[in-house]
Amino acid sequence: MTPDKPYVDYRFIGVKPFTALLDEAGVGFVLFDNAAVRHLHESKPDYFNAAEDTITVGKSTQEGAEVYFAEFGIKITPSFRSYVVFIYDHHPSDDEMLVSADDIETLVHKSLDGVNLENLRRMT
Repeated sequence: MTPDKPYVDYRFIGVKPFTALLDEAGVGFVLFDNAAVRHLHESKPDYFNAAEDTITVGKSTQEGAEVYFAEFGIKITPSFRSYVVFIYDHHPSDDEMLVSADDIETLVHKSLDGVNLENLRRMT
């Protein structure tokens, strides 16, 4: 965990939910009914659409890999969501969930900084 961030790590995982990846890997997990999820939808309605976007908080139950996670699924097309997952070494508080959610846009921009748009144009 960085000094000013509540999460240990984060990953952009594409269009398949983190929970589906855990299922495929045979890693057990539990999901929590977290008040922070409702709070995020209410406090950031321009950012999260409760009808289209998903926010899931859970914990891996795999022995030796007991970590907490928050999975954000942002609808990007009528058929797909793009997922980013934050990993914690503790159950994230409401405030920590807000910090993580606030970081999504910055992390997306940071990831896009390394993308050469000219190469993408040539591919299409």
